[in-house]
Amino acid sequence: MSDPAAIIDSFVRLTSRCLDALLTVYGGNERPTVWTGLWLVPRDGSDPVRSGVLEGVGSFHLHGIGCRFELDTGEDVDVDWDWDGRAVFNSWRLLMYAHSTGDETVTEQGLRAAAHQAPSVVTLEEDKFTFSHRRYDVTRPES
Repeated sequence: MSDPAAIIDSFVRLTSRCLDALLTVYGGNERPTVWTGLWLVPRDGSDPVRSGVLEGVGSFHLHGIGCRFELDTGEDVDVDWDWDGRAVFNSWRLLMYAHSTGDETVTEQGLRAAAHQAPSVVTLEEDKFTFSHRRYDVTRPES
């Protein structure tokens, strides 16, 4: 691939596909304490989970404040939720995605620069990005 803009577009498209599939099966999330990670609440009322399989997509694993998807096609995408509940990613996550596609030549700096220019991405900080829509944001319960 080695085209940073194409990598950004592909990352956004695949991550959106993963998050859409996740939201179809799971209706919400829990984070019981600051020391525990996220848990997903299935729409069918069964017990909350931290990992699973999304049919036709691949597997997912919640970690701390985010989720890593291992797609059936071999790619890996990873996204976090920041303190404001926004789905976010950075140039390191973009680089890890590029490596999972077999692209070892693209640089983290090149991906960061391309993300700043991508119409499907909103820059929150120098190396913190979110989607141009708010579809994957989660809300925190009021304290």
